[in-house]
Amino acid sequence: MSIFNRLVQLVIILGLVATAQAVSADSLTEGHDALMRGDESGAIKLWTPPATEGDPEAQFRLGMMYLSGRGVAADKTMAVRWFRLALEKHHIGASLALAQIYLDKTGKYYDPDTALTLLKDVAEQGVAEAQRYLGKAYRKGDIVSQDFNEALHWFKLAAAKGDIESQTGLGELYRYGHGVEQSYPHAFMWTSLAASALTNNLPDRIAAARAAIKARDEIEHMLSASGRAEAERLAIACWQTKLQSCD
Repeated sequence: MSIFNRLVQLVIILGLVATAQAVSADSLTEGHDALMRGDESGAIKLWTPPATEGDPEAQFRLGMMYLSGRGVAADKTMAVRWFRLALEKHHIGASLALAQIYLDKTGKYYDPDTALTLLKDVAEQGVAEAQRYLGKAYRKGDIVSQDFNEALHWFKLAAAKGDIESQTGLGELYRYGHGVEQSYPHAFMWTSLAASALTNNLPDRIAAARAAIKARDEIEHMLSASGRAEAERLAIACWQTKLQSCD
């Protein structure tokens, strides 16, 4: 997903339109409407005054525009400046955006320790995206020491919220017995749930679902008849609890 599309998605998903001041809220809403019309420069003009006055949501949105280079020349330094100002008021979107910048090994802002701190802070607030990032980080062992138990923990939290990649991640852990007892039925259950998830025509979810389908089909060949029946039983029980009890 492009950075620009991610801005739109974060604005919608996080629901960060309301602010304490009515004038600021009006500017944010009008800027959002301008963005939806394709008037990126207009959105920036509307968001700049409240951002300058200290509104964290406006600061976050300007940061995303500078990062993506939409309506303004791309400028990562300006983007980081706005994100850091929003972060001072504990803005979740700014935390996630900065964490991704800090994880870019090719950039001058590379700082995995700070990125990890930001991700943990947001993940502990229940944000599935941050939980997924942590699950991947602990599974891969690139910015932190590899720890499959931690990967399992964070993937489970995000998977319970319907995060497709985290569900597939759990399937992988069960497939290879990383952090859990190896179980093809559990692996098949999680990848099947991920493969059948609604994508809402979002490119990142579509890609995640396709990866889940591939993983599910691979695991299916490893299942015995009894294993398949167990996987189906597990999936039904999981759905009945709305993804809250899937062990």
